[in-house]
Amino acid sequence: MSNKWRRLAKSQFRLSSREIRIALGFFILFGTAAMAFVWSNVQMIQNSYGYQARALERKNLLKVNQRLKLEVESLRSLSRVRSIALGRLGMKEPKAPQLVTVFLK
Repeated sequence: MSNKWRRLAKSQFRLSSREIRIALGFFILFGTAAMAFVWSNVQMIQNSYGYQARALERKNLLKVNQRLKLEVESLRSLSRVRSIALGRLGMKEPKAPQLVTVFLK
């Protein structure tokens, strides 16, 4: 059975070894170009997903940063410092002769 197919192939396709090498080289070149095209598109898609993930992470970090800035400002507030000084540390309000005014230029 295989001899029958070989004879049919030889009678239908009469190619020299040089022509076969040229055709094989063309198919290898075409296959390589196609793989490069597909690879570049896959890389572009992966980079796009990575960019979206980093953008979401940046957005979340900016929210956290804003909340932390608000927390720092609330911890620095003078009313909070005063309440801690009077309550926890046992300090007292200064009397009039104990006050010193400092003028800054």
